[in-house]
Amino acid sequence: MTKRGFPCTPGGAVLRGQRRLRLLLGGLTLLMIGAAAVFWLSLLIRGGGSWWPGLFAFLGAAVPWTAWRMSGDLDLLGLELDGGRLEIEMRRRRESVAVDGAAARRLTREEIEHLERLATNGGFTAGSGGFESHRLGELDLYASDLAKAVLVELGETRVIVTPDDPEGFLEALSCP
Repeated sequence: MTKRGFPCTPGGAVLRGQRRLRLLLGGLTLLMIGAAAVFWLSLLIRGGGSWWPGLFAFLGAAVPWTAWRMSGDLDLLGLELDGGRLEIEMRRRRESVAVDGAAARRLTREEIEHLERLATNGGFTAGSGGFESHRLGELDLYASDLAKAVLVELGETRVIVTPDDPEGFLEALSCP
């Protein structure tokens, strides 16, 4: 099998979830920094008082800021088939699985809808993670756009990936 790369562009529910989460966390960070500024400005205007509430608000901003910073660490960037291995490239991590003898297929519309419900919680759709589904079994999800979902069965391991060119990926996966 020759080396072949497949980009994974965010879209659909995963992209909406990423945007919502980053907007929420960024907003919380700015809110906490704003609260710190209000506390400290009130000290200047009143000419005294405690500076601790402002410090706690400012330090509290580090929590959503850290979560915002980490929220994209597992975003799927691309896939690479090379020498019988599937390399899954994420922003700050790389997974590798052997694909010799793998069976792969596109998910049906009903399976994609089921997967979207499974990976969504509170309006945020996860693009990566481990899931247990009554319909798809136990699986690892590495998704950027669920509409392009491909199920790769590797014995007991099942992986769902979302290359921009699912048919090309399936073709490259089936080549010896």
